[in-house]
Amino acid sequence: METIFPLALLLVVAVLIGMRRLGQVDLPPWGVALGGALLVVATGIVSPKQAFLAVHWDVLATLACLFVIGAGIGRSRLADDLLERLDRMPLSTTTLGLLLAGIALLSALVTNDAVAVIGTPFLLRFAERRGLPPVPLLLLLMAGVTTGAVPSPLGSPQNLLVASSPNLDEPFFTFLFQLGPPSLISLLLVLLLYRAILPYLARLPRRVPPVLHQDEDGGRTPSHLALTSILVLACLVGLELTSGLIGHPIALPFAGIALAGALPLLLGPDRTRSIRAIDWRTLVLFIGLFVLTDGVRSSGLVEASLTAASGTPAALIVFAVLGSQVVSNVPLVAIALPFVEPHGIQALMALAAGSTIAGHLTPLGAASNLIVLETAARRGVGVPLRLFIGFGLPLVVVQGFCYWAWLAVLG
Repeated sequence: METIFPLALLLVVAVLIGMRRLGQVDLPPWGVALGGALLVVATGIVSPKQAFLAVHWDVLATLACLFVIGAGIGRSRLADDLLERLDRMPLSTTTLGLLLAGIALLSALVTNDAVAVIGTPFLLRFAERRGLPPVPLLLLLMAGVTTGAVPSPLGSPQNLLVASSPNLDEPFFTFLFQLGPPSLISLLLVLLLYRAILPYLARLPRRVPPVLHQDEDGGRTPSHLALTSILVLACLVGLELTSGLIGHPIALPFAGIALAGALPLLLGPDRTRSIRAIDWRTLVLFIGLFVLTDGVRSSGLVEASLTAASGTPAALIVFAVLGSQVVSNVPLVAIALPFVEPHGIQALMALAAGSTIAGHLTPLGAASNLIVLETAARRGVGVPLRLFIGFGLPLVVVQGFCYWAWLAVLG
């Protein structure tokens, strides 16, 4: 019973996070996860010391720094400059492709969660300025951050967990080589499907509630500092990739790379606002999930399921996609990682790919989905579940096949 209880509790937490409301009571995801973690500790399943050690503090530090960079981009004039450029461009396939590519590239650098935070108000403003229905743009954002995150260790929290495995000596190079080519094909598939259903989506309501502009919220971050942060981050990632290509890998810690990128903003005149802009609720959410999953990891049922699924990349991708709908992708990877590591690099890449594209299937599949949906809901914009699943289901099936096929070719 002791091994079943934490698993049952994790399932209850996942359901409550997905519901986000129980009767008249709002259920903040971070509060639900933290409450579940405290219950696990209070019942003695996990000791306070074990709970502290269960939290991946390096991952949280990396995410905090990446959130600083993302917030700096969002608070600078870079977004306004981009909006002005987009206003002068026709809403063509090329324009949508460039927008999708920008979302994907930024997600690979500063995580899909950070891009979800800054991208939602940006696209709501874009919809407001162009008189467009906001829901299609939010669907494009969620698909873009999910797909763009796959081939980068910095692309998502679960990728950071996988990349922290001692089995990966060159995580940036490994992720790009193993998952980069199918990710490019997957992005093209997102664009093609989006264009195919856009005439239907265009009939959705076009009214967008007034969106808060950056200068109404206490000033802006200097654009040169935001650009410097992006360049520092990109240069360090490029250095890692280049060193791997020439056979002399440089092992820079992820937290160090993210901190170096965030330093121009943390040392600038806007440092206090940069720290306040960190999405602390998401970090608390992950703390709760890490503690919960530590209690689940010892379950014999979980170990048996993972051992059976770890045999082939195809089975792992399917397991990761479906399992992420139950407990979300970050806790799934936290539970699965010790059991998958013995099966080698390809198994790790299949776990990373499957757990990330799981975000296409349901809102619970990725924290970035919840961020977009909650941010949009606070501004009066709701994304119907049938549209989310109708758009995401073909993507997760076809993209899953692409990743499996590429990993099979690599052998």
